Amino acid sequence: MSDFLFPLEFFVRKHRRTLPIAAVCSAVFTALFLLIAMQAWNPVLVAAFWLCCFFCALKGFASPFTKREWVACLPLCLSICFCIQAQLVVSGSLQFNFLFWCLLLVFCGTALPACVGLSRFLTAARLSYCPQPKTGFFKQLALYTGMILLCWLPVFLCWGPVRLDVDSVQLLAQAFEGGLNDAHPVLYTLLLRLILGPFYALGLMELGAYCFGFLQMTAVAGILAYSLVWMRQRGSGLLPIFAGFGLFCGTTAYAFHSLVMWKDPLFNGVLLLYCLFLYDTAQTKGQTLCTKAGRLHFVVLNLLLCFLRGNGWPIALVACVLLLCFAACRKTMVVLFFPLLVLVKLMTGPGYAALGIQSPLTAEAWAIPLQQLGYVAANAPEDFSAQQQKTLEHIIPLAQLAESYSPPTVDPIKTCWAFDAEYFATLQGKLDLLQVWLSLMPSHLSEYTKAWLMETAMYTNPRFDGGTYSFPHEGSNGSYGITSKDIVAYFTGWTGLRTELESRATFLPPALLAFGLVLCGIVQWMKGRQHLILAYVPMYLVWIGMLLGAPNYAQFRYMLVFAFAIPTALFMVFAPQREQNY
Repeated sequence: MSDFLFPLEFFVRKHRRTLPIAAVCSAVFTALFLLIAMQAWNPVLVAAFWLCCFFCALKGFASPFTKREWVACLPLCLSICFCIQAQLVVSGSLQFNFLFWCLLLVFCGTALPACVGLSRFLTAARLSYCPQPKTGFFKQLALYTGMILLCWLPVFLCWGPVRLDVDSVQLLAQAFEGGLNDAHPVLYTLLLRLILGPFYALGLMELGAYCFGFLQMTAVAGILAYSLVWMRQRGSGLLPIFAGFGLFCGTTAYAFHSLVMWKDPLFNGVLLLYCLFLYDTAQTKGQTLCTKAGRLHFVVLNLLLCFLRGNGWPIALVACVLLLCFAACRKTMVVLFFPLLVLVKLMTGPGYAALGIQSPLTAEAWAIPLQQLGYVAANAPEDFSAQQQKTLEHIIPLAQLAESYSPPTVDPIKTCWAFDAEYFATLQGKLDLLQVWLSLMPSHLSEYTKAWLMETAMYTNPRFDGGTYSFPHEGSNGSYGITSKDIVAYFTGWTGLRTELESRATFLPPALLAFGLVLCGIVQWMKGRQHLILAYVPMYLVWIGMLLGAPNYAQFRYMLVFAFAIPTALFMVFAPQREQNY
């Protein structure tokens, strides 16, 4: 008994000054978290959560907070606590009043020591360098890809050939009936036409869909396998690699997303590769771009990023601007990559217009102000002045705006019969919206905030998953001769596997992944490796885009790169630093 008590006694003596305050802080934070977040946890989970908070708070109280810790951790804690607590406002059980801000102060104050302690634990941790394997890079990549595909094969057999959504049907219509529209990336539409075109001409669309589905699944599996090989080549041991395999194959969310016929799996895969290249470039202080292979690699990634999704161009632009911080690649950026981005913009703008390819600015990019005005119109229409109503009528009459308003999505507004999409696509239409929106903002700031929280709940609330994998509309099944089939049930009569695979398509909430990535950046900053945060910037920009211009419907597919990047994002934090070219 004494052998057991001695370490405990030593631990208590060592931390006798900080134990009480750490215990109280972690207990108050745990209680507030369970109360505010309305978590229905069993006692074991509550105890485990409290212990984690307790040891992190103990580490946080071990020494005074540094200036860096205040600057980094306080905003993180405030934002997380605000997003969790603000859901009480959304539900109507609390208002933005004095009580809200007092509760937020206590909530954040008790969370801050644990956040600082966690960052200190992570800052001190580092992986040991393991020598590179003797197996060649391509053999390793083929092996890892095959292992992932083997684990994903049941999803392909039970839910193949592809999963069709409304967007998928529109893509197929553009691919085979003409009328290209950059709202669905032209590159992906042409890829569909290239692969499925011969099968469509022969009337064998289902066979073509099996080929396309398997190719897209293989491409996504290959990208994820590349990320693990990338880690192995940079000194990762086998344990993180096995953990990565467990993540990619332990949930069917990855496999299901790889089968849906839309641009998001490939775009997010390319974005992951883009982040890995930025890490290598930052690690070598820009030397990677001083080689022909490095420049060619980055050119291809930039082109794919820009042409696979509309928001790829601003991401590439910001990344190229930040790369100017490295003296070794400044000339390359100015001479090669900035002109390349200008050419891309000319191609997707005047070039597409000359080719007759539509590139409309839809209401999705203006979802937040439309939703905020819709909330005010639905709850306080009398607050609109006669002049504001007259200005707004050019876009949509106030009565129809109030009737069409739906908290989670802008779709009912933009598809309303009274919404003048043609006028709104003009500069004057957007100026009219901004004029009314800005004039109402000072007196309706709380209403605007509430409408924003309801629109972006999946991207702001770290406990809101909203369904990690939203299964596509069954109404789209059968379009263009493509019907989902359960091959396993066809040959064995067993339908249980299909249901089991669907039930395992779960994952962490997107906002929790985003805040976790912010913490990774904070740890890099604490370690004095600010330049390596460059690798996270594209993912930060995706998240910011969701917060400022949420698309219709909150879906995990828009932030799929956060799920793809979990192993590599953590590896970047703990990786041994070796100054070498890759």
